[in-house]
Amino acid sequence: MATFAELNADVMTLTNRPDLVNETSLAVRAATLKVHHKDFYFKDLYELSLAWSDPAFIQSLDYRLLIPRWRQFKYLRKYDNSVSPGVPGAFFTMLTPEQVLDRYEIQKDNVCYMAGTQLEIRSSTEDDNMLLGCYLHPDTNPASYNSWIALDHPWIIVFEAAKIIFKTIGKDEENAAYTKELAELYQALNGEITGKGE
Repeated sequence: MATFAELNADVMTLTNRPDLVNETSLAVRAATLKVHHKDFYFKDLYELSLAWSDPAFIQSLDYRLLIPRWRQFKYLRKYDNSVSPGVPGAFFTMLTPEQVLDRYEIQKDNVCYMAGTQLEIRSSTEDDNMLLGCYLHPDTNPASYNSWIALDHPWIIVFEAAKIIFKTIGKDEENAAYTKELAELYQALNGEITGKGE
């Protein structure tokens, strides 16, 4: 297990620059984000049950307000919670706003689209519950840092952060050396089961 403090300490050991405290912290945060963004990993998926106070055919969701670390939409589906356990239903189709009309200029049903920070939803039924799946950014806040890659593959973050520090202080040779080391680490990371962004 690698905590934020442990990652920082490892980077400082490699760079031999314990004086660069703020720079190292920033490098670890940037490296964490970079590594998570290499793909859409299943371990970055988050599922949330939505409950609407008023059942309706059309709903609007401020997804950033609900999920601050939102990265990318994965799915939306109907959900029947009148039985226990609840029963997931049909998936909605994600479209662009221009695609919500069919060739006869009629609104399509069971579709959703993004408009700014809103997820606009049009259903064929009056729904009061849905399941939303999305990819999250890792939590890179030093006080609440949380990354499954830091737990399972900490050296990839350490080496990426060290590369950033070496580039910052003008040590291009060391920067290039870590680029080669990272190639093998990324192969191990690519062994993780991945999903596909929409």
